[in-house]
Amino acid sequence: MKAAGYDHTGPPEVLRYTDVPDPEIGLRDVLIQIEAISIEGGDLINLRSSQPGHPTYVVGYAAAGTVVAIGDAVTDRKPGDRVTS
Repeated sequence: MKAAGYDHTGPPEVLRYTDVPDPEIGLRDVLIQIEAISIEGGDLINLRSSQPGHPTYVVGYAAAGTVVAIGDAVTDRKPGDRVTS
C-alpha cells in the first residue's frame, strides 16, 4: 500500500509517498480504505524531533475512509461503513 512517511527527522520536505507493507488484521482490528488524511501538528513535531522506530514512520493519524475488513471479534463495525478517527 502507499503512505506518506519519513525515515529520518527534518523539515516537511523529508516526507515521501512510499510503499509500506499491507497491514495484517487481528481479532479486534478494523481495516479501512483511507480516502483522506490530515497531517496534524503532532506529526510535524515528531517529524522534526523523533527518529522513527522502524524503517518508515507513517504520518496522518487523523483519517477518514471506508471499512473493508474486520477482525473476528469486531461487532460494532462492518465492511462498507464510513468512518473517521
